[in-house]
Amino acid sequence: FGSSACLSCEDGFYNPDPGSSACFTCAPGKFTNDDQTDCLLCPSGKISGVASSECTVCEIGKFAENEGSVECKFCNTDEVVKGSITAESGTKSKSGCICPAGKYLNNETSTCDTVPEGVKETVEGMNVTTMNLEMGFWRTTSDSSDILMCLAEDHCLGGSDPEKQCKEGHTGPLCAVCDKGFASTGSGPTLKCNICEGGDATLTIAIYLSLFIVTLGLAVGLACCCHRRKPNQDEDEDDDDDDDDINLTSADSLAASNRSTSRGLSSARAERAVKKVNGIMSAIAEVQPFIKIMFSYYQIVGGMSWGFDLNFPPIITSFLSFTSSIVNLDFLNLMPLGCITTSDFHRTLVVMTLGPFTLGFLNLLLYKAFKTCGSKQRANETFGWFLFMTFLILPSVSTKIFSTFACRDFDGDYGSYLKVDYSIDCNSEEHKRYVNYAGVCCAVFPIGVPLMYFFLLRRVKTLLDPGQKLLCFEKGEEEGLKAALEERERLEQENEDLASLSFLYSAYEPKCWYFEIVETMRKLILTGGLIFLGPGTSEQIAISMIICLGAIRIFSGFKPFVKQSHDNFSEVSQWQVFFVMLSAMMIKTKLDAGETSSEQGLYDVILVGIQFMSPLLLVGILLKKGETAARGLARSGVGSAQGR
Repeated sequence: FGSSACLSCEDGFYNPDPGSSACFTCAPGKFTNDDQTDCLLCPSGKISGVASSECTVCEIGKFAENEGSVECKFCNTDEVVKGSITAESGTKSKSGCICPAGKYLNNETSTCDTVPEGVKETVEGMNVTTMNLEMGFWRTTSDSSDILMCLAEDHCLGGSDPEKQCKEGHTGPLCAVCDKGFASTGSGPTLKCNICEGGDATLTIAIYLSLFIVTLGLAVGLACCCHRRKPNQDEDEDDDDDDDDINLTSADSLAASNRSTSRGLSSARAERAVKKVNGIMSAIAEVQPFIKIMFSYYQIVGGMSWGFDLNFPPIITSFLSFTSSIVNLDFLNLMPLGCITTSDFHRTLVVMTLGPFTLGFLNLLLYKAFKTCGSKQRANETFGWFLFMTFLILPSVSTKIFSTFACRDFDGDYGSYLKVDYSIDCNSEEHKRYVNYAGVCCAVFPIGVPLMYFFLLRRVKTLLDPGQKLLCFEKGEEEGLKAALEERERLEQENEDLASLSFLYSAYEPKCWYFEIVETMRKLILTGGLIFLGPGTSEQIAISMIICLGAIRIFSGFKPFVKQSHDNFSEVSQWQVFFVMLSAMMIKTKLDAGETSSEQGLYDVILVGIQFMSPLLLVGILLKKGETAARGLARSGVGSAQGR
């Protein structure tokens, strides 16, 4: 056409043949090569329109799966994965559509769902199999999306591989089972797996056995001091000589007179010593209800973390676990017995049920033997020991028995395991036999002991309550109570068998002779009974709080103790239980999830303060009683000195 030179094709146009008079446009999905002699297909991850000299990279959140694509497809669609994005631009297929951080691919719904609690929220592209767990969380298999909190944070390492999620020495459900070569101490959040090499385990067992013996000795001493004793008024009768029947010379008479004077001085000193001892015994006996109330408190709250299936702050958990082991005489949990013998819950159950049963049976045989021989005082003391033993062991043994029925089901085919010992399969034939054994034990301990209390006290009801209500109506509350107590004491002297039951009723007013049974049932319901109230749910805690408030109302309404200070201390203790339950509800409902670290620290301090309220009050009471007793002894000493 008269052109003097050849012209290059414009961008997006090409000419494959020499001598052509026109350039052709590249179709959508293609781009021109460098010398513009051909149109090439855009690779996957890129697109182009008409007459394009280069392809455009698909932006983040889109992909182009085929070569020669004319448009990028969105990841966030029902056809691909709802809620997904791409990790970078230029994604070549829908397999590159991943869930953003804080989401995971739900294979069943093909959607990106919010990760469960316990899964790291900073990792992109997770699906069920590759979910990356935080430390302190566990799951059954790589196909499970049921993320569970471990009993203690350091038991579980987290990560994405279920085969490597447990700390060294730990294995099994929730990493709460000790591996071979390791033995457990503690339970629940305080569980530790101790390596059995060397002598450390033996040393630990020796230390805790010594602590158990010391604690048992203190309990025995306290029971001996608190047991009622009648003053021996005839101590010196055998020392009197029948001088009137003997004819003495004057010298002999003088010597006899000197000896008599010496015996009189010795008798006076002995009388003063007896008075001091009786004063001390009286003070200790008055403190006994305070100690019983405080024991009951720690017996109840010591098992709440396990009963409610939640974790208190670590300092509270450790303190309550240790205190509970002491007041419940459950030292087996503190010793790595697995290093020297096979140890699991089933064997512990047998020891903790047959042991007290055997001791109680022998105690009753001894009581019968003393009674047959005519030694009523020793028989009554022996039976008093039997009642004291039932008070100490009943909550812990009952909780142990009830624990046999508390299993936890896991997702998939993982199975069902015993909450108190995750090494035990609840579906095994062996465990089913122990369930039957526990059913028999229920009739002996949590049912049998309160019934025994009832029949023992009901049999002597008229002696325990000589008409306090009528006396109070006639003389007024204070004088009526005083008269009823005096009458009860008189009846005790006439009926020596009552002395064996004093542990059950002596702290209560005569009209409230049955309140030790009420207290026993309260402890049983708020310890082992929690297992049957929808374990691990907020409803369980709510029902427990209602029961606790009901008990507070009963005790504050009846005011069953003889001493007002005992009533006040009991009410404080029960309010402590309520506030611990309220704290458990706050943890369960995650009301404290948004607190700052300083606020959480304050929350821990408040819980610690609640635990030490009873001991501090008891120390104050003991100091006051000691000061009063010291002043009384000082006055007694001054009076005696003046008499001399």
